[in-house]
Amino acid sequence: MAHFKVSESENHLWLDFSAPSAGNAFGLSVARELAALAKKYKSWKKPVVVGSTHPSLFCSGGNLSDYKKLKGKPPGLKVNREIERCLDAFGAWPTVKLAVIEGDVLGGGMEWLARFDFRWSTPSAFFSFWQRRIGLSFGWGGGRAWVSRIGEDRLRAALLEAELMSATAALRSGILDRLIPAWKIREDVVEWAGWMSDPSVRALLGWSAKSESAIFSKLWMGPEHRAALAKWRG
Repeated sequence: MAHFKVSESENHLWLDFSAPSAGNAFGLSVARELAALAKKYKSWKKPVVVGSTHPSLFCSGGNLSDYKKLKGKPPGLKVNREIERCLDAFGAWPTVKLAVIEGDVLGGGMEWLARFDFRWSTPSAFFSFWQRRIGLSFGWGGGRAWVSRIGEDRLRAALLEAELMSATAALRSGILDRLIPAWKIREDVVEWAGWMSDPSVRALLGWSAKSESAIFSKLWMGPEHRAALAKWRG
């Protein structure tokens, strides 16, 4: 069963997560499909946008029905390690990745969310690191992915409290980048994707403090830089 509805356009690739029978839960089959899409479209140069077809959920977390079928501890740990590798493969996809959140994101869904470059949400969505409520911590590498964004102290507090955060609170904490009304969010995404399709964006995906000088040297007097200089009339 396909868990993603894929749509290509001139300026972006849109993936809509769709697992209605599982309440938009994320399991091994979903993770494998996501990693396969990242491999299939590894040369895709435009933004990748991920949304959901569920009216009230972006991702409800790990698929507990799948986990109940596993016998003993080792099989469960093996499955979780593979999901982590699949999410890391998605995170390493060399293009801009935007999550369009129009429903709640819970538990493991938050670990998936950590692998995006940008996270936009409607104001009605709720968020929770609720792993603690089922006696767990981060199991898919989401903790290490979030630390660099919101800090270890804030992340630990969110995990310990395991409370539902409003979209406004998630924006304040750094989990989200923008809040956009539901009627407008997909329209804004299309406009944003056109702007983010500039080739210079792809060149900057590998930017870090350590790589700054090397990237600048590579871009200096490149085709886009020369074109910009040619237009300058100062």
